Amino acid sequence: MTTENETDRTKNLPSIADLSRLFVALKQDIADEFRCSDDPEDTTPGMSVTIGWSESGGWSYQTGDNSFTGGAYGHPHWAVVSLYRRSNSRELARDVISQLADCVSL
Repeated sequence: MTTENETDRTKNLPSIADLSRLFVALKQDIADEFRCSDDPEDTTPGMSVTIGWSESGGWSYQTGDNSFTGGAYGHPHWAVVSLYRRSNSRELARDVISQLADCVSL
């Protein structure tokens, strides 16, 4: 059950449309040698994407492992997804929103 306080805290989440557009654009940058995991059996080109968000409404993203120096790390709440060329961008956007909402409902 979502409380009024939780609703107030999540009202400034990034939109599904904005996140979907980001994922569509990032897919074009996935090189054949990029991988989302360290699993040697995972040969599907992809990248990890971290979305950082602040309750004030600001958000940023980064790809791969930037050792805590990327744009997402300036925000207190993070969501991480694996992006592949054939990923459903809207589905990933919903996953990000769910992860971020969970951050403030704990």
